[in-house]
Amino acid sequence: MTPRREETGGTRPMTNPRTGTPRPPSPAAPGRRARFAAWYGQQDSGVRAAVIGFAGAVLAALIGAGATVLVVVIGPANDAGGQAAADPPPPSSVTSAPAETRPADPTTAPEPPPPTTDSPSPTPQPPSPTPEPDPETEAPPTLPVPPPAEPRVRWQGTVVLDGSAGVRGWFFDSVPPGRAPMGDVAIRGVNEVYGPWAIAAWPGSDPPERAECVTLLNTQLGDPALDVQVGDRACFATENRRIGSFQVTDIPDPDHIRLAVTVWEGP
Repeated sequence: MTPRREETGGTRPMTNPRTGTPRPPSPAAPGRRARFAAWYGQQDSGVRAAVIGFAGAVLAALIGAGATVLVVVIGPANDAGGQAAADPPPPSSVTSAPAETRPADPTTAPEPPPPTTDSPSPTPQPPSPTPEPDPETEAPPTLPVPPPAEPRVRWQGTVVLDGSAGVRGWFFDSVPPGRAPMGDVAIRGVNEVYGPWAIAAWPGSDPPERAECVTLLNTQLGDPALDVQVGDRACFATENRRIGSFQVTDIPDPDHIRLAVTVWEGP
């Protein structure tokens, strides 16, 4: 059998001339993928990482371009006749890749912030002068109230009550006092002093003040006569409502009593 020759000029027989059996086909030359794999395997890790990054960027760009084409094709279809608006949109199987972020250009200087103009602070107003009070309309100052004056003594002295005469007492509204048959204070019996208007024994050892006598006479009402001894004190009232006090200084006999008397002016 005559061996077949390829039209390209090669003289590779299809069968073995000795045995007449067909020859096995020659191994095919390695393809691009095999050559790339062999080349990739010989590179270091830096080159491999660069190749992977480049391939990822290319794949992301292809996916983004496909998504843009899909949006452009679907958009006009939805606008024509409103049919697409009524039909539910088909499920999208395309996932958009994140937008590629580019580093900022280091040569571009950042824009300066707009200038701020400080508004001038308002000028503080001077304080308004305090108006001076009008002397004609200003109220007069309040004067302190003085304390009540001490009661003034109208008369002070010594008298003797005489029970042996027709005039046994004294009037103490006049200055000096005057003798009277009874008067404001009189002797009525042995060691007994009579006060027709008001009379009361003073229990203290010191001589009373006018206010103390007023309180005593307003609370000790009753018998207008007192049995007295030397050293006793008493308060009495006159016909004209003056207040007085006396102390028994001596009782020389049953008909005479000596008194030290003080009479105050009225309120």
